[in-house]
Amino acid sequence: ANGYSAIWIGLGLRQTGGKLTSIEYDPARAKVAAENIRRAGLSDTVSVIPGDAFKEIPKLTGDFDFVFLDAWKRDYKHFFDMVLPRLRPRGLFLAHNVVNKRSEMPDFLDAIQRNPGVMSSIVAPSGEGMSVTVKLGR
Repeated sequence: ANGYSAIWIGLGLRQTGGKLTSIEYDPARAKVAAENIRRAGLSDTVSVIPGDAFKEIPKLTGDFDFVFLDAWKRDYKHFFDMVLPRLRPRGLFLAHNVVNKRSEMPDFLDAIQRNPGVMSSIVAPSGEGMSVTVKLGR
C-alpha cells in the first residue's frame, strides 16, 4: 500500500522498458505510494491510480503481460476472472498471501489449479506465499 512492491517491480521493468500501473483503493495510501515511487526515481516507469480497481481496470487500454495482485483476499477470484481474458499468452498473474491467507480465497486457489488455460505453482520462500500463474497459449 506504500509502493514497496511497485518500486521493486518498477526497477526490473526499467531494465526491460516496461511500464507498471498500480491501483490503490485508499487515496491517502495512493498519495504515499506515488511519493515513494517518485523518490525512488521511477515516476517514468510506474504510475499510481487512486481508486477502486474494479472500476479502474476496465478503463486501462490494451492487454497485460504481468499482473501482481495484493488486494482484499476474498476478491482474488473476481480479479482473476476480470483480467485473465486480457492477459497475453505466456503472461504472468502473481498473487500474494496465498499461503497465510488461503482460507480467505479457496475459490481463487481452486480456479488457478483447475483452469485448463493456465499453469500455476505456489512458492513460499516466506510464510506468506505467492501463486505464479502462466496463461497458456502462443
